[in-house]
Amino acid sequence: MIKSKRIYALYKGDEFIADGTLRELAHKTNKTYDTLYFYTTPAYRLRVENSKNNLKNKSRGRLELVELKDEEDLNLK
Repeated sequence: MIKSKRIYALYKGDEFIADGTLRELAHKTNKTYDTLYFYTTPAYRLRVENSKNNLKNKSRGRLELVELKDEEDLNLK
C-alpha cells in the first residue's frame, strides 16, 4: 500500500498525539507532510533508536509514527 494511504498513530514518547493518514496528521499537528513522511523512514528510526540509547537525550521524547495494520492487511500476508 502507498505510504500516503496508510494509517499511522503519532506518539511523543508514550503519549498518544493523533492518528490518521500522513495528510490528516499534517493537518491535525501543523507539521508538514514531508516531515511526517520522514518519520516513516529507516534513517529517522535509527535516529530515534540512537537517542533512546543515549542517556543525555533520553528525556527529549522524539515523535514516532507507528503504522496501524488493518485486519485485511494481516490476512493477506
